Amino acid sequence: MTLLAQLLLNALCNAATYSLLAIGFGLFYRSLRFFNIGFGAVYVVTSYAVITASQALGLPLFVSIPSGLIFAGLVSVLMDKLIFHPLDKHGSSSGVLLVASLGIYIAIINLIALIFGNEIKILSKGMEPSYSLGSLIITRIQIIQILVGWLTTILFWLAIRKNTLIKAIWAMGKVPELIRALGLPYNQMRAIVFFLSALFAGLASIATSFDVGFDPHVGMGALLTGAVAVIVGGVDIYWGWICGASLIAFLQAIGVWLFSAKWNELITFALLIITLLLRPHGIFSQKRRAEEK
Repeated sequence: MTLLAQLLLNALCNAATYSLLAIGFGLFYRSLRFFNIGFGAVYVVTSYAVITASQALGLPLFVSIPSGLIFAGLVSVLMDKLIFHPLDKHGSSSGVLLVASLGIYIAIINLIALIFGNEIKILSKGMEPSYSLGSLIITRIQIIQILVGWLTTILFWLAIRKNTLIKAIWAMGKVPELIRALGLPYNQMRAIVFFLSALFAGLASIATSFDVGFDPHVGMGALLTGAVAVIVGGVDIYWGWICGASLIAFLQAIGVWLFSAKWNELITFALLIITLLLRPHGIFSQKRRAEEK
């Protein structure tokens, strides 16, 4: 039982990081309504930007981390300006945008692998200090993951409720015509969505990279974790995303306890398939009236 308790404590840390991924992907998908595989590339870009700033340029981490986040946000906005927005203006379908985002992901990941290689890198040097909670162990980076993940989750929820601009962005996915009809700056709001989505992906990337390291190919797993959390929780329900992310983390912990970590991806997608079969609009979604379907 000690092992299970330790795994559940680790799951609490993972849930905080998964929640950041879910918010980043959910904000994007809910606002613009297409599946952006480039989200995974932004996740990867962030950690490589931070490690370049800290190790190649010799900048301190308190400078490297914000710089990496801003760089990732700019890369995300640039994706939109060069690829997605022109395609959208020409009336391209969500399928075309999906294929374009896959092309962006492949191009960026291969460029990163060409420049930095495929070996695993880690942002922190040396052993992380750890602390005992009875028979359980928690590291400093796990404490930071919990604090940053859950604090960011709560603060963004408050922003959705209180901030006018964020509330307008929240409405984009349901009534995009209303945004233009009201004379709101749709293109600028679109850029903000890309930038904010990248910040959430970047925070998750940095938190994970300090803990277990990273390589050019970790982005797809992060993308799919965020996407599954959003679909399982319900696309239009903010706290559903968080619950979906937490559910994935704790089911994976139980899977490790019963089997091994090799089953994590199967557990994640089994949860997705079961949800789509039984609750296609998400576990926490309410049944819609017939005229809304």
